Amino acid sequence: MSTNDSQPGPADLGSLPFLNPPAPREHAPAAAGHLLRSATRAAGVGRIDPTAPAGFTPPPAPPTPVAAPLRDRSAAAAGAAQGQIPWEAVGEFREAVATFLAEAGQADPTMSDEDRQNLARQHTAELIRARVDDMTRARGSEAAWSADQQTDVAQAVFDAMFRLGRLQPLVDIKDVENIDIIGHDNVWLTIAGEDRVKYPHPIALNDDELEREINFIATRRGEGGRSFSSARPTLHLDLPGGARLAANARPILQRVGLTIRIHRHVDISLADQVASHTISQTAARFLDACVKAGLSLVTNGFQSSGKTTMLRALADCIPSHEKIATIENERELYLHERTEAHPLVLAYEYRPGEGEPGVDGARSGEYSLIQALKDSLRHTTDRIIVGEVRGEEIKAMLQAMQSGIGSMSTLHSQSPEDSIERMVTLMMSDGTNTTPAYCYRQIAQNIDLIVQMARIRDRETGRMRRVVTEISEIQPGEDSYGVARPTLSPIFAFDRTSHTLELGTLPSRGLLEKLADVGYDERELSPYGKEEAS
Repeated sequence: MSTNDSQPGPADLGSLPFLNPPAPREHAPAAAGHLLRSATRAAGVGRIDPTAPAGFTPPPAPPTPVAAPLRDRSAAAAGAAQGQIPWEAVGEFREAVATFLAEAGQADPTMSDEDRQNLARQHTAELIRARVDDMTRARGSEAAWSADQQTDVAQAVFDAMFRLGRLQPLVDIKDVENIDIIGHDNVWLTIAGEDRVKYPHPIALNDDELEREINFIATRRGEGGRSFSSARPTLHLDLPGGARLAANARPILQRVGLTIRIHRHVDISLADQVASHTISQTAARFLDACVKAGLSLVTNGFQSSGKTTMLRALADCIPSHEKIATIENERELYLHERTEAHPLVLAYEYRPGEGEPGVDGARSGEYSLIQALKDSLRHTTDRIIVGEVRGEEIKAMLQAMQSGIGSMSTLHSQSPEDSIERMVTLMMSDGTNTTPAYCYRQIAQNIDLIVQMARIRDRETGRMRRVVTEISEIQPGEDSYGVARPTLSPIFAFDRTSHTLELGTLPSRGLLEKLADVGYDERELSPYGKEEAS
């Protein structure tokens, strides 16, 4: 698939289906419909008002709201729409609809989520129509909400109840990649290829409300629900549709801090990376052979450099018959959603515990990455992929590389050289008596390649883009006073003058022999076959 031809749409972050929802079950309207009619009469909708002007005809109810009108808007269009939404009315309608659904749930305890959403849409439409009627009678039709405003209000109520509330229009902005929030009125967006821009509107009345909204999002994840408050001030969540949320509450921050990272390229291949000029054709063929040969790779780079996207593209090279386990603190690889490419994927996710740590240091209900690794081995997996390595994940990563074939992970550091020291630091940070010599030996024995990523400014377009800047082989180093630091051999290196990915040194004979087993011809690494990366 080409990223240019078939990009995934904006992240759909609702935990419940809401695009073209199925009709309610046959038994639901009987009880809920009665409540809807009662609520409508109480709101004055559908009855003749004797004080209405002669010839007055109430405007029609707004169409049943769906997510589509707000999707793919530009940042400017989304900002303009948000500025026209009466948020006090949205809050009022949300409370009314919540009360209505609670009563409907008591009348029919077996009501499905789809039924609840449909009833919420219907009741919201009735409330809006009643409000527009009142506005028209009081001040004339020109003072009433326009059709677009009615649609936006209806969607805002739905988002507040079932999605991300006032955050939802932000994630629906076309090509948005990052949402950075420090306080309810300090919101910044990163659009693909552009610098951060400030969003013109607050996304809550105050920081207290923002904190409550984040807690609402966190706690409604069913069995995976988490809390967010001053008592639990750190939150990390994966959000359906390819996004990751990180938040910190007061008092560990002066103001509530929230970051949403939206992964636009979930279904991606190395061919797509070549098409976007992230990597050269020669380097892509080399990495494809490395994955098929079962080598272990680490994609390395700073934030937003394209590490996770490259990891997904590398995972795309894994043969479809292989059984894969992904182990992550928060799911963001989403290989389990690509069932055609990878029908056998066990997607493990860390789960925090509650209460005080026990004798073993674990909290009640906690599910650790090491436990996930042990469980995955009992499933006879062919590949074990540990996603982002930021701390204790390093243990799971190295054990996965020892236990399976061709493990992959991502790491945060500036260069392949720095990545080795970063891994040593993480391995020694757990308080055990791990020595640098042991760490270096584990790295040299278990990791084959470092794929370095970076963001550069394209000289032709002036926009930021992501590129592979180096592909290096890790080899054992010479012993120096009992410590053998691994060495790095750059097989490909990015020339920042020409903006091309140049061939470097040949891989070791042992690595070439592994590649030959999967049909790779080392002559492809001939210096006469250099290709531009851009």
